[in-house]
Amino acid sequence: MLFENQLDITIRAFFFNAKTDYLPYYKNFSFTVKEETLLKEILAMVKEKNSMFAYPEIDLLFRVNNLIVTGDEKIADVVAKLGTELQIDPALEYRSDNGLILNNHDFMHQYRRVFQRHSTSKEDLAYYISLYPLHYASETFNYNREYIGDAILVLAHKMVKDGHHKAEEILYDINDEFNGIRCCEYENNLFDGIDYSKEIEELKTMINNPYKNISLAYRMKTTCLNKMRTTIKVDSLEGKNISFYVGDKNSTKLIAETEKSISDIGQFIHFDMSTKRAGQSLMNKYPTIAHKKAGKMMLQAFDNGAEVLVFAKDEDLALFEKNMGRVESAMGREIGLALISLSEFNEMLNSVEA
Repeated sequence: MLFENQLDITIRAFFFNAKTDYLPYYKNFSFTVKEETLLKEILAMVKEKNSMFAYPEIDLLFRVNNLIVTGDEKIADVVAKLGTELQIDPALEYRSDNGLILNNHDFMHQYRRVFQRHSTSKEDLAYYISLYPLHYASETFNYNREYIGDAILVLAHKMVKDGHHKAEEILYDINDEFNGIRCCEYENNLFDGIDYSKEIEELKTMINNPYKNISLAYRMKTTCLNKMRTTIKVDSLEGKNISFYVGDKNSTKLIAETEKSISDIGQFIHFDMSTKRAGQSLMNKYPTIAHKKAGKMMLQAFDNGAEVLVFAKDEDLALFEKNMGRVESAMGREIGLALISLSEFNEMLNSVEA
């Protein structure tokens, strides 16, 4: 910070033009801005420095450090939550036509596909349109591009709770075997928005036709993969590179305490998915996505240099250990991590201190 009410920020901005570029790329920019500067004004500053940077004039929506923003957020609020190094990406990278400009036809396509045979009111449509940021914040799009979107589920919840006369049909239509609610493991990826965890969990309990069990053929195919996987043991934590998986954004105190404990005996390795869910609720319902989410989480830690991954919850450790062979198969590579529980970590830490 140079002067009062000013901030020094570094921007890593996304560039891609579907007509001219084969792959996206990033460019870095540095600015000194007033605290009340809006994010959309930051975009204009980037474009002033590089005219190739593109963003929409209307329906502005994009990501900052992987959280969905509208552009009306003050930079002071963003920095307070995310720091001064900010990465700007499209709301959904694979739907980028030019920079932050999206091909957003899927938003209304999903609405028509799910609700075309049900009578909806103008109020229902207006409510759905208000959920535009929520649609592109859907975590499941990272694993299933044909997913109907969290906004559809939230609208369905509202219509059913309001007593829509075709409530049963609506529940049936959102329970598509491959792309519906059964592959949703909700995360609130909005920078400043409502958390819809309660609504989506309520919706799951309303579904009358149960989730299908994993087929016997799938179990037989993957059981041998788990038997072939050799558990990696760790005898000492001293000098090790260690990551910590919590799977919960609200455990800030536990994260801070464990990070300090790790730093006292080794090197703490941060990774982005440390506070995100990693397929726990999908393992027996939609294993294809569950194994990809678990693998992505563990590979983030491993590829960042971790040798040991500590789990805050014993049930998470047991679940991922049980499915490790399937997870590695889904990712197409080995994950060279020793997996231990937080209680095991604390026992080993105490032995070091002793």
